[in-house]
Amino acid sequence: MVKYQETSQFCKEKLFWMGLSVIALIIWMGIEVQSYIAGKPSFLGIAYIGLFCGLLLWRYAVRYTYVLTNQELIITSQFLYVSRTFTVSLDSLESYCNQYKGNIFKRKGVSRLVHRYSAADGRTTRMLTFSQKEKPCGLLLKISDTFMNKLKTLRPKIYETM
Repeated sequence: MVKYQETSQFCKEKLFWMGLSVIALIIWMGIEVQSYIAGKPSFLGIAYIGLFCGLLLWRYAVRYTYVLTNQELIITSQFLYVSRTFTVSLDSLESYCNQYKGNIFKRKGVSRLVHRYSAADGRTTRMLTFSQKEKPCGLLLKISDTFMNKLKTLRPKIYETM
């Protein structure tokens, strides 16, 4: 049974930076096309354009849906017609932090870090630590205060790390 659900949002300021990145990509592509026409192709430059374009798609075009049920946190990522689901049991949640601090993951000995957020989302990046196969893992996501409060009421034993 779904307790709370929200979808990643787009922030105008973050979309501005995405627009600048797209303009830089188009200029870079123009330079590479000119050098290809001139007979001096740069295959490394073409490969970097492909990688940069893929990075932009991954960071900005993927939409995330966060669903909180009685037993688990379900995160669904969607790009075009492809969707992927990541599930975390609420019983395996250990701690959270309301802002991203990389040293927390080092102190806890996190072996796996999972990113499930859109760079265009204007909300703060929150961190959750959970156990998977008895190994500490980390989860980065952008959720609202309301979602976080619902999570804390469903899992009262979760503690905040500083």
